[in-house]
Amino acid sequence: MGAPNGAGRRVATQRGSVVNGGRPRTQIGSYGTISVRRRGSSYVALARIRDADGRLRRVTGAARTGSAARARLRQRLLERPGFGTGGLLDLTSSFRDLAGLWLEDLELQKLSDGTKENYRDDLRLHVLPQFEHFTLGEITTGRVEWFLRSERAVSYSRAKHSRTMLNLLFGFALRHDAIPRNPVQGTSPLRRPKGEPQALTVAQISAIRDAATPRLGGGRDRT
Repeated sequence: MGAPNGAGRRVATQRGSVVNGGRPRTQIGSYGTISVRRRGSSYVALARIRDADGRLRRVTGAARTGSAARARLRQRLLERPGFGTGGLLDLTSSFRDLAGLWLEDLELQKLSDGTKENYRDDLRLHVLPQFEHFTLGEITTGRVEWFLRSERAVSYSRAKHSRTMLNLLFGFALRHDAIPRNPVQGTSPLRRPKGEPQALTVAQISAIRDAATPRLGGGRDRT
């Protein structure tokens, strides 16, 4: 006798465990497919998450665009009590997955556009190419140490910015129980040689960029 219609078919979840009948059960803290619908002038993203008490609940996030609604929903999922292993990230997740989620979270932060752009550039140009093919569990303190030394051989400024980016990314992963520790911790401190100019911070670069932006209205400051 054939299997009942739908038996053995996997429901789209982040990570599930198979229960009786071959149907997957959503693990605690994980969620199903995200759907986005337009509602009036805004968009609403929806997903069902299995909470710490084992119950499935609907979670929504609303914003003016579909992508922003997804980002808002993911942020709300991350902030739910009990969210952790079995959720968005774990040790088997790729560094690229971590970077993508961190970038979504970055859009929700109260930072200047210039600061966000600098973070995105540092990630895209220097950090992501080095680690994108590793899982989070494969990125050890030794690998980070080697990377920072190679960056330091280019310049102190580049190594400092790369270290900052890695701390931000792994701090994000650590806060959501994806990793047991931050692999940047324990790496050698970066020391600036005497006489080498001090690198501007991301905030300082953003302030300079904002100050150089032409004023709205086309007016000129009087001298």
